[in-house]
Amino acid sequence: MNRKFFMGLALSALSFPCLAGSVVVGADSSAGSLDAEAVKRVFLGREATVGGKPAVVVYQKAGATKSAFESGVLGRSGADLSGYWSKLIFTGKAKAPEELSGDAAVKAKVASTPGAIGYIDDAAVDGSVKVLFKF
Repeated sequence: MNRKFFMGLALSALSFPCLAGSVVVGADSSAGSLDAEAVKRVFLGREATVGGKPAVVVYQKAGATKSAFESGVLGRSGADLSGYWSKLIFTGKAKAPEELSGDAAVKAKVASTPGAIGYIDDAAVDGSVKVLFKF
């Protein structure tokens, strides 16, 4: 391969910032760390509890963190994920996840609701939440 290819590859890597996110619960939650498969089970409605409390799943409505989480962790996004949840809700197998706008709203909901679990950008993590998984 030639030098132009590698230079272009290096420049394109620099132009796309690396997004790092965290799956979080309230700071006082008894939930322990999770692996990718456990996170997927919770966020796809296959696990009913978080830290011994009924799970309250919180998604973000839009943005880079949402895209990174859905494609990188869940392996589903957009219409595919909406269709998946519609089927679960219609058959009574799960309660619809909440959708909030941005890290601050998700963090506030998770910090104040027992059993709530959501995802936020690493830069938004503070003492009000506990990180269970990083993506």
